[in-house]
Amino acid sequence: MMKIIELDKKTIEKIAAGEVIESPVSIVKELVENSIDAGAKNIIVEIKNGGKSYIRVTDDGIGIEKDDFKKAFKRHATSKIKNFSDLYDLFTLGFRGEALSSILACANVKAISKTKDQEIGKEIIFQNGNMVSFNSIATNIGTSIEVYDLFLNLPVRRKFLGSDINESNKISKIIQALALGYDKVSFKFIKDNRIIFQTLINEDLENKIYKLLDENLKDNLIEINIENSLYKVKGYISKANYYRGNRSMEYIFVNNRLIENESISRAIEGEYKTLIPSQRFPGFFIFIETNASNIDVNIHPNKKEIKFTYENELIDLLKENISEKLYENSSIKELRVNDIKKKELNFYDDYSEILNTYNKVNEEENSYDISYEIENKDTENKEIQNRENNFFNGYELNFIEDKMPQNTLVKEETKSNKVDISNLSYTCSIFNRYSLFTYNDKILILDHRRADQRIKFDQYMKNFKSDSISSQQLLEQKIIKVSLEEYNKYMQKKDLFIKMGFDIEEFSFDKLVIRSVPLVFENPENNDFFYDLLDIDLEDEEYFKEKIGKLINKNIFRKGDTINKSEALASIEKLNSCHNPYKTYDGKNTLIMIEENELEKYFDR
Repeated sequence: MMKIIELDKKTIEKIAAGEVIESPVSIVKELVENSIDAGAKNIIVEIKNGGKSYIRVTDDGIGIEKDDFKKAFKRHATSKIKNFSDLYDLFTLGFRGEALSSILACANVKAISKTKDQEIGKEIIFQNGNMVSFNSIATNIGTSIEVYDLFLNLPVRRKFLGSDINESNKISKIIQALALGYDKVSFKFIKDNRIIFQTLINEDLENKIYKLLDENLKDNLIEINIENSLYKVKGYISKANYYRGNRSMEYIFVNNRLIENESISRAIEGEYKTLIPSQRFPGFFIFIETNASNIDVNIHPNKKEIKFTYENELIDLLKENISEKLYENSSIKELRVNDIKKKELNFYDDYSEILNTYNKVNEEENSYDISYEIENKDTENKEIQNRENNFFNGYELNFIEDKMPQNTLVKEETKSNKVDISNLSYTCSIFNRYSLFTYNDKILILDHRRADQRIKFDQYMKNFKSDSISSQQLLEQKIIKVSLEEYNKYMQKKDLFIKMGFDIEEFSFDKLVIRSVPLVFENPENNDFFYDLLDIDLEDEEYFKEKIGKLINKNIFRKGDTINKSEALASIEKLNSCHNPYKTYDGKNTLIMIEENELEKYFDR
């Protein structure tokens, strides 16, 4: 029979602390928000080892009175509310009254504070949750709190922390976000004894966005300033020609509180749906002001999420006005209406017909039964698809080798899975992009652009697997300006960039120099390719292929490039060596085939 027991006080405190303190960034956020609430004009954040071993937040706020100093570290002690109803009328950030006590439950703490009315400040030191010292100390007006050895007494929680770089990135991002949100506060961030960035009081928001996050946002922001009877919304959204591979450039503030809200994010992203590629995300920096009674900030221990009383009215306001702003800042898009929806003829989908035709042409020379191929078409399709969808472990791509059925018909089946060059007759080129052939009494059309996509993509992946990427030295080295987060991402993926064929040197913590790039990428026109590659996820093969494919697509066949008979036949031969010659990596046709009777139907309509 299960026995019910009461937990001891220290266990309860550690469990409660886990609701508020998940990682070093939780501590930084709580302490910085307290500093903001204290009216600080200057806030300095220092960390070491990603905040695991050391965090210090120093401010020049009003400080903590001597009589309140000890009390401030007790559970549910706060200066922000007096009764339960005050929870629904809050404009301050640190209201829960348990941040400091939660920090004590999972780390050692030293705090120093002084108010303007005190002649000398006070210092208090806690170890293992117990106060070990309370002394007078000379100090400036304000508060400084140092946190040591996070989760040292909670090894189970400590092992779930990320690397120093990952934890530093999280802290950097939250300080950057708070710096965007508070123009009357100067922020300084020091990591491992080095100043990473600093903002100025009353610095223009637009300039801070460029400076802290991404210089590419310059000239790519649209100002937003809208309101209705319940909400005022101001800030910036990105133009349609700026987007990222993740939501890292989405910031939402409500009454100056940084929050996460899926409904708001989805509403804004939805307005970009037809303007930017799928699986891409815009940047936005939205500041929402409303009466405190219209929101509930007490639904999440870390205050990441809030609840809106009138959410639909806010969503409608955003969608209507953002749509209008994007329209005003977009270029004209030409539309063409087809009066007949034509069926796309797919060389791959007509595979069994090719086999039939091939069989008839060669029936005197080959007398095999093609029913095996027709009956196993689905199996073969899956085999080819599997070759396209091989996941890689670490940096090693594990391509599935061709596995032919153990059958005397293998040779002929393999032959019929490619274009038979001997039955191919070149006719002409059209529109400086396509080549026309006759093939077994049919018209075969080759798209040189998409064929080049397929060929170069397959060759790159093959070389990537064998660590034989060919590189070219750039005539002019590219200097890449990076944020702290981007620099750390690069350092984490440095070996991958080398394997991909890049030669990159760290010039400083905010600049990288690219000396060589993979040969297939040629000479990138701008630096966007590098920022795009930083988001590669090693565990997501489709995402990896998408990023590589995007770069390859910028350096493939262009309309007007040389097309002649030899070029066209060479493209067909190269396609034949690909795993799936009839589709690009993203599923577009490289070849289409039209029968005479199908062509005649279009003239009869």
